[in-house]
Amino acid sequence: MNTNKTHTLFLLWFLLTSLTGFGLYMTWDKGLFQWVILTDNTRICVVIVIAFVVGSGLAGWRSIYLSGQFQYFEQFKRGHRSFKPGQSICNDYLTYCGKSPHESQLMAEVMAERARGTHQVGWFVTGLMIKLGLLGTVVGFIMMLSSLEGLEQLDISDIKTLMQQMTQGMGVAMNTTLVGLVGSILLGLQFLLLDRHADRLIADTVDFAHRSVKAA
Repeated sequence: MNTNKTHTLFLLWFLLTSLTGFGLYMTWDKGLFQWVILTDNTRICVVIVIAFVVGSGLAGWRSIYLSGQFQYFEQFKRGHRSFKPGQSICNDYLTYCGKSPHESQLMAEVMAERARGTHQVGWFVTGLMIKLGLLGTVVGFIMMLSSLEGLEQLDISDIKTLMQQMTQGMGVAMNTTLVGLVGSILLGLQFLLLDRHADRLIADTVDFAHRSVKAA
């Protein structure tokens, strides 16, 4: 039963990405996804989608890593001690815990960095997606305004072309903003999930160490 609990993080990440994939499939089946990509001639939406895929891949790898660390921690509590150096962050911390306050504090910082340090890259990608969406908004409005150049020279036959250009600029602005916001929200949920489980692993390890010291 405990072994199954150690894989909760990966299962939650898999569930979240599965729901995201299902939503992507539905938008693809309805033609909405293709329309968003094809109407964005700046290709900012493509960059945002690539960033989301890369960020989700990193989150998936981290979910597997942290799930393994939870499993190592459960094994440690059951008396298993034959870990290689660097294999279990909990074992590395608990090995030095109690030897000296300085070493314990230093190893706690190392454990925290290894548990959630890589997540900073994911949060950077999440923020980057929002900024790319805002960049697309600015580019879209620039396209709209540039289509108004020479407006005094237009006649009735040019109005249709002008409206198409303005609509295209507005489409770029709205689509990039939508894709950037939705992607950043979904990716942010993944790394929020990772951060919460990393904090729980650190808290459980420190609590176990303190209880072990008091019991001794």
